[in-house]
Amino acid sequence: MKRLLVTSLLALTTSTVHAADGCLDQAVDAHAFTGGAGQIAIAALAPDGSRDMRVLGTPATGEGLQGSEGFRLASITKTYVAATALRLAEQGRLELQAPIDRYLPDNWMKLLASDGYQPHAMTVRQLLSHTSGMADAAQAPQFIATLKAHPHTQWTREGDLHDLVEWTDPVGRPGEKFAYSDTGYVLLGAIIEHITGQTLPQAARAQLHLDTLGVPGTYWERYEKPVGGPRAHQRYEGLDTYDWDPSMDLYGGGGLVAPPIDVAVFFDALLEGRVFSKPETLALMQSADGLPTDSQYRLGIFAYDLDGTAAAGHSGFWGTLVAREPVSGRTISGAVTDRADYPKLKQLVSDYVARAHAEATGRATCAATASAPATKP
Repeated sequence: MKRLLVTSLLALTTSTVHAADGCLDQAVDAHAFTGGAGQIAIAALAPDGSRDMRVLGTPATGEGLQGSEGFRLASITKTYVAATALRLAEQGRLELQAPIDRYLPDNWMKLLASDGYQPHAMTVRQLLSHTSGMADAAQAPQFIATLKAHPHTQWTREGDLHDLVEWTDPVGRPGEKFAYSDTGYVLLGAIIEHITGQTLPQAARAQLHLDTLGVPGTYWERYEKPVGGPRAHQRYEGLDTYDWDPSMDLYGGGGLVAPPIDVAVFFDALLEGRVFSKPETLALMQSADGLPTDSQYRLGIFAYDLDGTAAAGHSGFWGTLVAREPVSGRTISGAVTDRADYPKLKQLVSDYVARAHAEATGRATCAATASAPATKP
């Protein structure tokens, strides 16, 4: 028997169509979620706007997910930040090939230079593509140890930069190779604030039209009033991170909270070209031109190879993932309540993407079955 809980979810507009997604139904059948440490919230969005939202598994403790909860998205936030920067670029307000020292404080640049960095040679585009040679303070053992021992630590953007210099060294020359860096996106957040005169959350909301895009449960933690359902508890190595101070991941590398359906809606709009004013901007975001040949990262987004099927998307540290299959136009987004279950989520997403592609190319069908009833608004 399939262990599947389908719950009523967000109170959405009356025009929203809820329909069982046959590709999701088959993927769930193929990967029955049993023996997990927690639950998975999953949302699939079809090109016609119909959506299938489910909660899989049983809670380890308490009542469990209802489906409307927001999750700390962690690094999925980077796609929103990159899109904001690219919106400024297409307006002529930000030059992607400009050195970062054009936009950032002199004392920050001197600090980076003291550690061997070359701010005059590091470009905005390299920050976007993780090719600036910058290390990542968030991956340093000292950062993780501090989070576990002192989860209420107050982190700042400038403090992150000092931690980078103290804990790490440059990982390469500017443009030499891909090296994932939260700190690079912290700098991007500061650049966006410098150009717009707004906080990063204000700039992202305005540039991406989040108020009218159909993502009512999306907000920037601490900076914006929580909206939508309650925030989910997300566990890491047995620890409930719910009360960990959000400043640990707030300044551009992360910061957003949203339910999976909002993430799917945003990525669908972004990759359909409904966020940017010019189609060339989306093409630039997804272009590999000038990037290391072995890098799957573009400008704020991954070009995934999910078990042989191409998809565009992003993941987040706490166990969040979104992917859009371009041929079918289907998008799937999910989050786990325990990071130990992330491999199960990735397997489910990969399977869904493969089935969506197979149906779109006429190699298979994804007929919905009675075992996966549509959710009710």
